[in-house]
Amino acid sequence: MQLVFNCESEALAVAEQLYNVQQLGKILIPAEKTIDYQALELAVNLAGVTFPTFSFPIVSSLKCRLPFPRDERECTDENTPKIYVACLSAYNAGHLHGLWIDATQEAEEIEDDITWMLSWSPVGDDEPCEEWAIHDYENFSGFSLGEYESLQYISKLAQVLDDADDADAMAAWLNYAKDPIHNPDIQKLAEEFSSYYCGHWESERDFVLKSDEIEQMYNWSEFEKKFQFWSQHIDWDSVARELFIQGYDSVKASPHGVYVFREYYG
Repeated sequence: MQLVFNCESEALAVAEQLYNVQQLGKILIPAEKTIDYQALELAVNLAGVTFPTFSFPIVSSLKCRLPFPRDERECTDENTPKIYVACLSAYNAGHLHGLWIDATQEAEEIEDDITWMLSWSPVGDDEPCEEWAIHDYENFSGFSLGEYESLQYISKLAQVLDDADDADAMAAWLNYAKDPIHNPDIQKLAEEFSSYYCGHWESERDFVLKSDEIEQMYNWSEFEKKFQFWSQHIDWDSVARELFIQGYDSVKASPHGVYVFREYYG
């Protein structure tokens, strides 16, 4: 509801006599949907002005936002690392509004997609929509992401995993080699991957028995030829344990086996 006066000065004179009204030129807008008519009549008499006319705009009640054009930017590729970012203002108001975003983009491009998504929020006409959170993610090879993870970190991680020949092996390496306290240098670790990765094996014992690297170091095949009897009585599980105490490390792979890496000291 709006109160329309003959001029701005009349509206101002009445506004000074009332509580909870907003003046826009010669129009007064009550904060509440209804107004105390006795208080209004008294204010008009005290101001010595003409009683206002009442206007009931219908624009606000007929607001109809255009459908969210998510297809313009949503990432639909099944294999690309991506994050689902939601508008918190909409979420708190009971609406599910968000976008699957290609995480392999640069951080600035991800942020631009988020800003675009927020601009289409279903509650954008009623309140500022600036806060967001990551509510889901896919194709990060077992990595966990927080609701408010750094976009720079997400971008670098997604790019490295997307470029890797074996994303799961790369993810295992990054989890193994990263600093548990400080933010990891994802790009540096990715560049070091090939220098430390020894492959995927059924077990640590399998690596010790079949790895060319171990063969070259200890020449097991020659030992077997010379000492057939003794070679049949070697405790290979014990040998594997010794080698993996110092020199190698393994990370469990899914659904089976282990990834083996040369020991890394950072």
